[in-house]
Amino acid sequence: MKSTVRIPMLIGVLLALFAIGQMVLPGFIGSAQIANQLKIAAFLGLFGLCQTVVIATGGQGLDLSVGAVATLGAFVGTSTLALTDGNTAAAILVATAAGLLAGSLNGLGIAGLGVPPLVATLASASVIDGGLVLAVSQLHPAIAASPALVSIAALTSAGVPNILIVWGALTVAALWFLHSFWGVRLRATGSNPVTAYLSGTNTRFFRGLAYALSGGIAGLSGALLTGYVSQAFLGLGNAYVLTSVVVAAIGGVALEGGRAPYLGVVCAAVIMTVLISLLTALQMAEAGRQIILGSTLLAFLLLDRILKWV
Repeated sequence: MKSTVRIPMLIGVLLALFAIGQMVLPGFIGSAQIANQLKIAAFLGLFGLCQTVVIATGGQGLDLSVGAVATLGAFVGTSTLALTDGNTAAAILVATAAGLLAGSLNGLGIAGLGVPPLVATLASASVIDGGLVLAVSQLHPAIAASPALVSIAALTSAGVPNILIVWGALTVAALWFLHSFWGVRLRATGSNPVTAYLSGTNTRFFRGLAYALSGGIAGLSGALLTGYVSQAFLGLGNAYVLTSVVVAAIGGVALEGGRAPYLGVVCAAVIMTVLISLLTALQMAEAGRQIILGSTLLAFLLLDRILKWV
């Protein structure tokens, strides 16, 4: 489905959800409620960006390590805060660097050694999670977020969530990158790796680069999540592993690679957040919530296929 069709459709779905929410729960579209939903959507959107860049390079690639890498970034960030007397900028940079390192190792295994992406990223997630359990139990690292990090991730300025401003800036950067020389080569790697290679693109490098970027974004997201919840804890990013894949799929990222419509992923992140918020407010049982969320994903995937045939 072309983005010129998908994005208006996603916006229509979002408006419909807001309308339904307001009808069944008056006040659902209040300013405070919307601001809170956008805060949550921002984090989901960042993890969706991780999946966007790796899926775009093809090879049926997904990054199942984003949750573990985010948790790693959270603990590295809080430890840096403790060591630097609350230097938030340093904490964010070190957390991002830790994510870049973890992602680069994923990329080395996948692009350099030919390990299937699901196996490589699942294995690295296990190693990171196990290492964090050991580190936390033996070293007892600092876990508290700094006031500045809390302000960035959890507070608002003039009614606008600060994290939304951060997400907006990163979205602009991501759109620029995906349409730059580097982004075009990255997408060409997924679209047709043989043609890309014959035209001079180092497909292994760009596939490895995608996983490194995914790790860096996940590490940054983990540091920001720490500010949102005020502290780091084991399993902090685990809830975003599958949901990040879902929003990427709904947003129009093709599993076969070559397509990275991040604006669609942004819309999908907001839709999923509003839908989950609505189901939670309605006190729907977990079984019903899973059925609706799964049906939503299947409906978008089916519609995507139908529109390819017509």
